[in-house]
Amino acid sequence: MKRKTRRALAGSLVLVGAAAAGCSSTGGGELAPGPQVNLVPRVLVTVNDGDTGAPVRGATVRGAHRSVNARTDRDGEVRLVGPVSTVVGSAPGYARSTTEVRRGSAGIELHAPRLQSRQYGGGPARRRHVPAVRVGPPGARPAWTFDARTLVEFPPVVENGLLAFGTNGGRVFALDAKTGTRRWDDRLGGAIASSPSIIDGIVYVTAMDGTISAYRGDDGARLWRLRTGSPIESSPLVVGGLVYFGNWAGVVYAVQAATGRVRWTYRAPGQIKGSAALADRKVVIGDYSGRVHALDPRTGDKRWTFAGGTRFYGGPAAAGGRIVIGDVGGAVYGLSARTGRQLWRHSTGGAYVYASPALARGAAYIGSYNGNFQALDLRTGRVRWTFDMGGRISGSATVVDGVAYAARLYRQGEPRRTVGVRIRDGRLVHDSRDGRYSPAVAAGNRLYLVGTRKVYAYTA
Repeated sequence: MKRKTRRALAGSLVLVGAAAAGCSSTGGGELAPGPQVNLVPRVLVTVNDGDTGAPVRGATVRGAHRSVNARTDRDGEVRLVGPVSTVVGSAPGYARSTTEVRRGSAGIELHAPRLQSRQYGGGPARRRHVPAVRVGPPGARPAWTFDARTLVEFPPVVENGLLAFGTNGGRVFALDAKTGTRRWDDRLGGAIASSPSIIDGIVYVTAMDGTISAYRGDDGARLWRLRTGSPIESSPLVVGGLVYFGNWAGVVYAVQAATGRVRWTYRAPGQIKGSAALADRKVVIGDYSGRVHALDPRTGDKRWTFAGGTRFYGGPAAAGGRIVIGDVGGAVYGLSARTGRQLWRHSTGGAYVYASPALARGAAYIGSYNGNFQALDLRTGRVRWTFDMGGRISGSATVVDGVAYAARLYRQGEPRRTVGVRIRDGRLVHDSRDGRYSPAVAAGNRLYLVGTRKVYAYTA
């Protein structure tokens, strides 16, 4: 007889003996308590990179109780022993993520913060360049396309697999960044002429009806809404638990990210249509009186004012102790982030500069209504190269993996156009027939191009 059969037979004899003993000891039909079998549940947890789908080896996974934890194997898998309803995953270079256990298993997606583009311009400095993202010019076919059915003026933002953007029709969309599937949407009372921000799973949206709203990223539940009474084109800047933006009444707001309660306000002498940036630990924003204001983030107190412009529509960008901002009066300025002193001025011959610059590798990339897309030396303002777009440029540029993207402002009878040029020499490497304003954003392993009303996703 095989060993397995003998063990099974012995187990059966033990159970029969226990049953017989139970009957004789009680004198009835009930069994006496026998040895208890302790069945300890096991939970299979799989940890993957949320952008590439690759397994994350050596990730720490723990349950609700910190004593229940382990590390993933080379396949990104681990089994936790014990009653676990929620698991938390973490790994070096990734943000921590939490998910629920369902039917004895759980899947955790980890995302690298350095690969996210969570605010307009990528981060608080508004450089429109996420250096860690490596994805070249788009191929022939996108991984997915989403048609918003109305004008998309500002590019999306992306955090941990969630992509969000607004339309001139007043709708905010939240999509799955990998598939383009709609997760949720909402309609506001006015056009959305700005990019949202996504910080720690909360989506902040400003709109031309004078409101700023906060939504829970998972399901679109509205957490709060603040009405300012004046249109807002300023994309929200979220830093240190506060949200900064300006409106047409010339008021700069700092509100608490968690509640929407106003912390402080600052009144500028002109309308504010551009976004604020964080530069040298100050909130910097331009207005339509031709001034740039640097404010204390905690109190709103003025640190310095530059008053040498005409009208500032596009917002500033900051890098290397310098601020670059375009002027509707026909110039691009380089300012000291510490003092506001003018370091250089580049003239566009009176052509409007509505765009905000992209900053990368010691240069500012910006276009104007004269049709020139240019690279300006960040230190001196000297022109490194010029690319002729063949039409006006209104939207802001974006730099992705050594390529600067810009779009031509569409006019009736003209073909739409988005280009990508190499930042080292201005050579054309991409040319497509869609686009109007800000043309691109990148996060994870994807490049998202923005057409007139469509968003195209290309995977590296």
